[in-house]
Amino acid sequence: MPSLVLLQRDHEASPHLAALIAATPGFQVVGTVHTVDEARPLIARTDPDILVTDLRVQDGPVDGLLGDLRQGGRATRPQVLVTLMSHDDTVLLQALRAGADGYWVHANSHEALISGLQEVARGESPMTPTIARQVLSHFEAPPRHLLADTMTEALNPLVLTGMERQILQWLAQGYLIDEIAQQWHASVHTVACGIRRVYQKLQFDIRANGLSLDVA
Repeated sequence: MPSLVLLQRDHEASPHLAALIAATPGFQVVGTVHTVDEARPLIARTDPDILVTDLRVQDGPVDGLLGDLRQGGRATRPQVLVTLMSHDDTVLLQALRAGADGYWVHANSHEALISGLQEVARGESPMTPTIARQVLSHFEAPPRHLLADTMTEALNPLVLTGMERQILQWLAQGYLIDEIAQQWHASVHTVACGIRRVYQKLQFDIRANGLSLDVA
């Protein structure tokens, strides 16, 4: 059963969110906190599978926390679902660069939240067309000289594979994940996991620190 830690800015809304998730079969909320300082020891003590966090909490942004968790390696940190007040691609891109694996907008349904948690738990991730176009642009001219002598394309964290590039191209055109899966005669899980690998490469690539939506 996946365990969750909630890191939420709003004291009043967080108990409702925790109760909603706890009432869903298959998830266990092991703690709720409202600051990064509180979250660090709680995560270290409980070793949760998923961190559900706002991008900014009571003691500031969570970017530093997500960056520190990311440095520990993908296998040793919780998956991260960020919660957003509105669907803003600029803010979403910031979250993905920082280390998010999925997202949920507060205005969306609670069913969408549970679906997002289930996706993250399965190793899957969503992506909007705007984000897909910008990520494609970012990887147009990757620094292929780095790691090129020692890594194949499939393993090089600075280069998209042909499959990953094709997924992004379809997403950029507005195709949904299930539509891409049908076109490709693949499972939805395969496509969504491909998106997750793109996020991991984006987070690994330090050039992403200069990535924005200004030219999208």
